[in-house]
Amino acid sequence: MAIVRRLPVWTALAALIVLSAAPASSRPAPVGGATAFQLYGGRIYAEVELTGPDGAAHRTRAFIDLGGTGVSLSPALFRTLGPACTQGLTVRIGGTALSARGQPVTAEAFLPFSVGAEPKVEMVLPAALLKDYQVIIDYRRRQFIVARPGSLRPRGSPTPFVMDEKTGLITVEARVDGRAYPMTLDAGSGYTWLARAAADPWLQDHPPWRHGQGAVGAANMRMADDGVEAAGVLMRLPQIDVGPVRLDRVGALAIGPNAAGWDFMDWYSKKNAAPVIGWLGGNALRPFRLTIDYPNRKIYWLRQDAADPHDLDQVGLTLERQGPRLLVAAVATRDGVPTVEGVRKGDRLLGIDGVTVTGATSGAVLAALHGRPGETRRLEFERDGESFSVAAKVTAF
Repeated sequence: MAIVRRLPVWTALAALIVLSAAPASSRPAPVGGATAFQLYGGRIYAEVELTGPDGAAHRTRAFIDLGGTGVSLSPALFRTLGPACTQGLTVRIGGTALSARGQPVTAEAFLPFSVGAEPKVEMVLPAALLKDYQVIIDYRRRQFIVARPGSLRPRGSPTPFVMDEKTGLITVEARVDGRAYPMTLDAGSGYTWLARAAADPWLQDHPPWRHGQGAVGAANMRMADDGVEAAGVLMRLPQIDVGPVRLDRVGALAIGPNAAGWDFMDWYSKKNAAPVIGWLGGNALRPFRLTIDYPNRKIYWLRQDAADPHDLDQVGLTLERQGPRLLVAAVATRDGVPTVEGVRKGDRLLGIDGVTVTGATSGAVLAALHGRPGETRRLEFERDGESFSVAAKVTAF
């Protein structure tokens, strides 16, 4: 419970003013740079244009990571732009130019990577590049807009936030079960993650909130080998209130430290202005059109769609990635019962319904394991050099 005890209780946030949306006929056209984005696993990938010190323009695909802390480029793109890009890189989104001057620009080996059938992602664009602008994330229209301060007329219900001046990460006050907690708003994460220290008391008071153990679907987004996701608890919170905005039936993964005692959530908190109990990810945000007014420290929520309570209807496997290979990190349980029989930790997943998954993107694999509860997927595995198959049913988590 150490994380919860040291969290600040925000009882003096600014009063909330609900703004009425203007009729469509009187709404001005968006001002600023706009680009279409693709949504894979709840994460945002958009086309941007990079200009290095030599003035040459390079179009590429960027992962928009509002929980990230630095500009990352693929080694090949870094070489193309030249090492001097660390001092003079410009990122253009439509008609808006963002300067990376003063921000770390590094070459990272995990780039490029692919999502779906789209071209490879060669860049990570962090919140630090956006913190002086107004930003719109329109999930329904798949549109990402960046504009200079005062250019956009926000629509929706406003909520104040606190921002870390260095990283650009923003923290809102979220109310769960009658109490206020600081949470990061992180559109760069496909799913909502919470600290076990905060979630365990809720689960004790509300056992039906527990929906299983072991990350599945979009909640299995890191696919790391540290055991954090395998031991995570799947939850569905009936309601989270952020100011006047109600988030319904929010799925979340509650995580604790790994076996060595390293606490991922504690590490994540250090990127924020104050410790947080977790973040609201893409699954909680996508019913809305969000306007983030960084200079005025407000986010505006315009509801466009209903929440999806079936986002984790999935074959119950927690996966970890080792290069092109996918291994079973855990078999997820529901009500304490394993949801897939005949599979154990360490088995290598080879195929789903006759389609090989070696080298496939994480999003494609998780999409293939998604379905309606009770549907069957024929899975191919390898164990100790021997291949075998399992008929696994989709479970509602």
